[in-house]
Amino acid sequence: METTKISEYEVEVSKTIPEVVVKQRYERGFIEEQIVQITAQRDEMIALKEAELAEVNAILAEMDKLEVIKRGDEVEPVLVEEIVP
Repeated sequence: METTKISEYEVEVSKTIPEVVVKQRYERGFIEEQIVQITAQRDEMIALKEAELAEVNAILAEMDKLEVIKRGDEVEPVLVEEIVP
């Protein structure tokens, strides 16, 4: 694996995955049960990801209310003289 720094905020990863040939034998009942189990796991994962998306969307909405910006969207600061009485 090769990792290259692209910027202060980003890297690029290159990796080679060799081709592998595998032979396996399956019985029909096993495959049918796999479909049931994989479908249940998928549905559970989708529910978890939906909850995760709702959470990050709520955080983003709070960031909007608090006027938090992403790095790189900064506005140049304006120098304001402090008046001391």
